[in-house]
Amino acid sequence: MIEVLWHGRGGQGAFTAARLLGAAAMEAGLHALAFPSFGPERRGAPMRAFTKVGQAPIGDRSASSQADYVVYLDDTLFGPGWEAELKPGGRVLLNTTRAFDDPRILAFDADGLSAAVLGRPIPNTALLGALARIEPSVSLDDIGAAVRSSMASRLHEPNCTVAAQAYQTADSLLAAKGVAGDPIAAAAGAAGAQGMEGAAAADASRAESPAASPAVRPADVVRAEAHIPRLRSQFAHAPSLDPADYARSTCFAAGHLVTKNAGWRSQRPVVDEAACTACGQCVQYCPDGTIFLKSRRVGSAKPAAALAQPDFDFCKGCGICAKMCRFGAIAMVPEVESLATPAGPSVPAPESEVSA
Repeated sequence: MIEVLWHGRGGQGAFTAARLLGAAAMEAGLHALAFPSFGPERRGAPMRAFTKVGQAPIGDRSASSQADYVVYLDDTLFGPGWEAELKPGGRVLLNTTRAFDDPRILAFDADGLSAAVLGRPIPNTALLGALARIEPSVSLDDIGAAVRSSMASRLHEPNCTVAAQAYQTADSLLAAKGVAGDPIAAAAGAAGAQGMEGAAAADASRAESPAASPAVRPADVVRAEAHIPRLRSQFAHAPSLDPADYARSTCFAAGHLVTKNAGWRSQRPVVDEAACTACGQCVQYCPDGTIFLKSRRVGSAKPAAALAQPDFDFCKGCGICAKMCRFGAIAMVPEVESLATPAGPSVPAPESEVSA
């Protein structure tokens, strides 16, 4: 069985990509299963999706802890420990402008490629096209057929074009690295094919002989233990995992953001001080109340012109402020670029310096 793990943010189309890959696999005569896993169901929040492909019907609906391919639709979700999610011979597909020497990582600017064709950065079909280049069981034609059967007709040709261009980009990247036939992907494909061929027999054997199942437990335990440090770090903010303590630490009255969610952003708003008129439209339209107007005082003089200031601890990067600004004073900048130049403290100004 071939397993694909998709990492994305709400609104980037990770689940759509997972479903399209499943549809493409069925076009190729295989069986497939696709499903998502959401945390906070909000635009910009990290989420995962899974695709499983096999030659026999798939009954395992559990999340994949290790996969043949791990696809990152957002560069900010790629970090230390990524190897733990790969099967031996597995491959990472990464939407980024960065370069990597690790042969397991196939990285290219899927946002830029899709924006050039679609008019906005939606990387899912670009990554699908690249995946078709390195996974032998699904072809570019299968991806195209899935797009045509699952999307509105006006989206067919643009997304097929994006997938085809990404396929060629992946081919060029592999050729530039001198990878003939992409042996890493071939190894993953061979392992997956072997798994698909033996899946039904293995399932039948385990069903007939329950005593045989403990033989696979050590590997499962090793994989589970590998995720313990990551899980601990995720819950490090909680004083305790006791239900009573945990509820008090994470549940608050409606209308208040008290837990930092800056990790949800893929883009952040940057305010042009010269263009900002402090009209307050961004403050009114921000869905989470994370923008305030800060007046800068010089001695005892009258306040200088107020300036819109996002609170980057809580801003989720939805971009509504930029769309509503009539003066073009707010631009959305990729978060991965802004990380190199910290924006400084994001603590709201004292009340005496804030103008409504």
